[in-house]
Amino acid sequence: MTYTKKQFAQELKQQLERGYDVMGLSQWAYLLIIDRYREIDLELDKIIQKIAVMGEGSEFEFSEAELLTLVNQLNISE
Repeated sequence: MTYTKKQFAQELKQQLERGYDVMGLSQWAYLLIIDRYREIDLELDKIIQKIAVMGEGSEFEFSEAELLTLVNQLNISE
């Protein structure tokens, strides 16, 4: 079964509703890659990896607004 962009967008939105936490989002995305590695296509994998590395330094961080924009873009991309 393929893990879709829409599914990812919904889960990312849920994570953001819990509060904007760079380390928490980073860890969540990293675990998502591990748990669903066979279900994620290459394009979505790249997006998730960008979120997973946010914890590596401020130069990799997305703002909450940027992540919400991503949620909206992914919801309409399929």
